Amino acid sequence: MKLNIKLFSILILFLISFSTFAQKKTPFQINGELFEVPGKWEYKNQLKNSGQFHLTNKNEKINLLISVRKPEKFEFYKEGLSEEELLEKFYKWEYDYWATSNGIKAEVAEIKRDKEKNYIVWKIILKNSQDSNKDKTSYLLYAVRNNNLISLNLTNNTDKTPPLTETEAIALLEQTFVK
Repeated sequence: MKLNIKLFSILILFLISFSTFAQKKTPFQINGELFEVPGKWEYKNQLKNSGQFHLTNKNEKINLLISVRKPEKFEFYKEGLSEEELLEKFYKWEYDYWATSNGIKAEVAEIKRDKEKNYIVWKIILKNSQDSNKDKTSYLLYAVRNNNLISLNLTNNTDKTPPLTETEAIALLEQTFVK
């Protein structure tokens, strides 16, 4: 009888802990790469021009765009580049685009580099964005993994009040990317 009570207690504890930790991450496989996004996320659509997959977390009112693309399709690609060199060219190509005016007022800044895991975190602040009179901030993680160019883009201060802090946004990007 004591053994049955112990086994039943262990089973109950297991089920409680399992349900507590269930759905802590939502897995998505995009072009052969697995991402596990913290929280409950849904696929919304794919943006055809950029190849980005649009994910949304309705509870948190935040959006995440993920793209996984082959480097050979980019103008900066040269055969024989190491993953580190490829990441630097990918980042510089996008950074330079946003840093030059092109009619859009934007500020760009690198936040963090992780040479071991081969990624760069940076941000774009669109000044007085066209659909509102306030600035919009996007936090980006650019990486190279398995000969794929990976970009994660978390657009902040949309409908979420208060918006994610920079630390929270970076943590979400890193947790999504790092397996």
